[in-house]
Amino acid sequence: MKKEWIIILSVFMLIACSSEQKNNSKKGPGKGRSQARTLSVEGYLAFPKEAISSSKLAGNLSAYDEVELKSEVAGKLISLKVKDGAYVKKGSLIAKINDAELQAQLKQANASLELAKQKENRTKTLFDKEGATQAELEAVMAARASAEASVALIYAQIQKTEIRAPFSGSLGILKVSSGEWMTAGTSIATLANVQKLKVSFSLPQRFATTVTKGTKVKVTDSERGISTEATVRVLDPILSQNSRSRLVQAELDNKDNQLIAGSFVEVTIPLETDSQKETYDVPAEAVTLDDKGPYVFVAEGGKATQRYVTTGLRTPISITILDGLNRGDTVIVSGMMSVRQGVSVQIKDWRGQMNYEVKQ
Repeated sequence: MKKEWIIILSVFMLIACSSEQKNNSKKGPGKGRSQARTLSVEGYLAFPKEAISSSKLAGNLSAYDEVELKSEVAGKLISLKVKDGAYVKKGSLIAKINDAELQAQLKQANASLELAKQKENRTKTLFDKEGATQAELEAVMAARASAEASVALIYAQIQKTEIRAPFSGSLGILKVSSGEWMTAGTSIATLANVQKLKVSFSLPQRFATTVTKGTKVKVTDSERGISTEATVRVLDPILSQNSRSRLVQAELDNKDNQLIAGSFVEVTIPLETDSQKETYDVPAEAVTLDDKGPYVFVAEGGKATQRYVTTGLRTPISITILDGLNRGDTVIVSGMMSVRQGVSVQIKDWRGQMNYEVKQ
């Protein structure tokens, strides 16, 4: 009898333990899942950025045209027709190299040409009267053409003894003197057109399409307190592989010679902005991309809401949101691998306004 009671008691204990385990299994996991569905994340308060209307870049001034005048042939410099720093017009004679020998050769060549023309005329007359053959006529015509070529060659050599201005501009300091023996390639002076100037500057990749041909930019020589306007004329079709920037060249009038070629200047470029539309700079890690485009997660009522956005300028730390956010939205910036649409979120910390705007 005692043995039977022991068996019955053991059965009741097994039943009680089983019941307790079932109760724990119902409560415990449910509570754990509830806690797992709430993610602790960092938030960033979307606040409109100040509209950017311009950007300042470093630039360099250069002459509109610039060339170093050099002798093409060797010879004695018999005359200099200009003085240091003189303004010369296009085609003006700058220097003359002795060409006496060439002039003598030219006279001889002209005499030979005149004789060749006379022979050609006589042969044509005889040919018309059947007194000369076709071969004889062709021979004298070829001789006349050869004589003309000799004259042209000597004339071209004489032209090389004359150094002329290829464009209107101002000369620099003369490097030679009359009577000096010159070899081919001897530098005479630098000629530059500074009535117009070119200003060259590089656009960072994020601004590469903000200016086009005809865009007006402001050029400032801060050392001398001078500002003027320049017009963009040329943009490199590709970005530099080293600096990821685009070379741009603009032109400006300098008739009063206030600006000096070779100077360092500050170039202010306009940036197109819509002053009526608010934009937001958010931390770069807040923006994710899928096949539909870029999106962010916004905390609304304790839930994560996916928002597809339109992005603008990018930097290593921030991205400008042009459309898709509203003032005061809480953008989730951490735990992006776990955040999903509709998941419960709790803001554990706030990311501060750490100058996420694009620096100029």
